[in-house]
Amino acid sequence: MRSRRLGLVIALGMLALGGAVLAVLLALLLLRVQSSTALDDAVAEATEGHRFDLLQFEFTHLPNRLLTEVARWFDPSEPDHDAVLERWFSERNEADRKPAERALERSIARAAADLELGSPLPLFSDVEVLWPPIDVDLGETLRVLAVSPLNEVRLVRTELLGSQIASEDFGRLEATVEAGGEWSAWVTTIGGVALYPAPVVSSRDYLRTLRVMAHEWTHHYLGFYPLGLSYARGSEMRTINETVADIVGDELGAAAASLIGADLPAVDNPERAALLARTDPILRNLRIEVDELLAQGELAEAERRMEAARLELIELGRPFRKINQAFLAFRGGYGASGASASRWGPRLFALRDASDSLAHFLEQVRVIDSPEEADRLLPQ
Repeated sequence: MRSRRLGLVIALGMLALGGAVLAVLLALLLLRVQSSTALDDAVAEATEGHRFDLLQFEFTHLPNRLLTEVARWFDPSEPDHDAVLERWFSERNEADRKPAERALERSIARAAADLELGSPLPLFSDVEVLWPPIDVDLGETLRVLAVSPLNEVRLVRTELLGSQIASEDFGRLEATVEAGGEWSAWVTTIGGVALYPAPVVSSRDYLRTLRVMAHEWTHHYLGFYPLGLSYARGSEMRTINETVADIVGDELGAAAASLIGADLPAVDNPERAALLARTDPILRNLRIEVDELLAQGELAEAERRMEAARLELIELGRPFRKINQAFLAFRGGYGASGASASRWGPRLFALRDASDSLAHFLEQVRVIDSPEEADRLLPQ
């Protein structure tokens, strides 16, 4: 009976959270309608017919998840999670997708409990749950359009795109945004998005899949604290948020992987690690050099240097379709990456190293609401 009551509390909480998400999305939609800048017009023209329908996604997925939870009250039997995951990561049978999602979610929830990341329930302080509940969807592959000014590396706009856009159309979308000679645009596929549920690309690498799931859950968690609420307050707050999500996601995802008993393919890839070690410094130094050139007004030289670096990376075995200001701005938001030139990455890692636990680290960083507060809190 207690477990059913707990399930009811969680399900109602998910419904309330879904309502909050929809309210935010409606507010964003209204703001978009009221906007009429030249950039908005260019993005709207470029992405016509390709924009991801956020409202449809939420209205479709949240009720389905709630119904699934209700159905489990009446039939609490569970499939063999190990067998499901073995089939999912080897065969990609659509019939196994939902059971695989639940198995992976359960692994992360168990790992989070072990790491003491749970929160006490209101009125039931002796009961801790993972809040918000982890919820992912492995059926969506999303793209994103990133936009930066030509004369500086700064992310000014992103637009989620649906999976129906083909990779050969990326260049056409970018050219439409760039036609006015003021903006740099870049389209790419992304591994996950912190919607609720979070669309996550399930790769053959189960450890990476779990880490991306945990990364997106961290964004959900931070959304109830000053750090997450400050995500849109400039590029530095975005970088701090994404770096924290990388740190937590990598640690929590690895802990969840250790709890899975299925015979899943090995994920250790020393060749890939060696490639990143050779090429990440090139990208990091490129960002620093391009920032300096653009600050001096040397746009043509900055673009020549970006193309030269792209060709060098191709020769080293790490091909990129395009490297421009938008590419550097979008990727530079992840301070945990070896290719990042951000000052926040090393300082956040230093704080994690100095923290007693992952839970202690999260408790410290979640109160950050500005770069000034981050400067005060983080080690120099």
